[in-house]
Amino acid sequence: MLVKSTTTNTSPTLPPQLPRSLPKPPHTTTTTTISRARPPPVRLIASSNPRPVPALRCSGGGGGGAFNAAPPALGEGEDEVCPVECVAEFATEEEFQRILERAKERNALVVVDFYRTSCGSCKYIQQGFAKLCKRAGDRGDADVVFLKHNVIDEYDEQSEVAERLRIKVVPLFHFYKDGVLLEAFATRDKERIIAAIRKYTSTD
Repeated sequence: MLVKSTTTNTSPTLPPQLPRSLPKPPHTTTTTTISRARPPPVRLIASSNPRPVPALRCSGGGGGGAFNAAPPALGEGEDEVCPVECVAEFATEEEFQRILERAKERNALVVVDFYRTSCGSCKYIQQGFAKLCKRAGDRGDADVVFLKHNVIDEYDEQSEVAERLRIKVVPLFHFYKDGVLLEAFATRDKERIIAAIRKYTSTD
């Protein structure tokens, strides 16, 4: 008896082959436009009645604030301050000598305040010293010139003037006439300064 054999092919079935390249999506371009809103124009409205700017004036000359022969009475007008800086500041020996020469030609007294910016007493007396300028007249015969000098220069060293004069303490005041140093003292007392001014400007 013959038996018919049946052979079954068991090899795995391969999936269908994918295409080599995928279709490209359609190319699209997106453009974004940013617009800046313009600010509204600014209208300038002119004042129909503009206020005039007052002119500031402080009389004096000769390289510093000038002081008339009659100094202010003690305590008089203590709240008044000169509207501009009347006390002229010099930095070099050359400037100082030029001012002394001009004062000598006018027979004027020169008062110098030697100070340091970090000195509290210097700041205190400078306020009173500057107030003396409010008594400066507009006549041409003013006979006192007010000056100030920082004894520390821009390099944080003793200035040339302070070194020559051997200044060791501040606030220090010098009084010159005809180019000669008449008196020097350290003080924060405004009355003492006024007394010295009267002493060296008296005609008696």
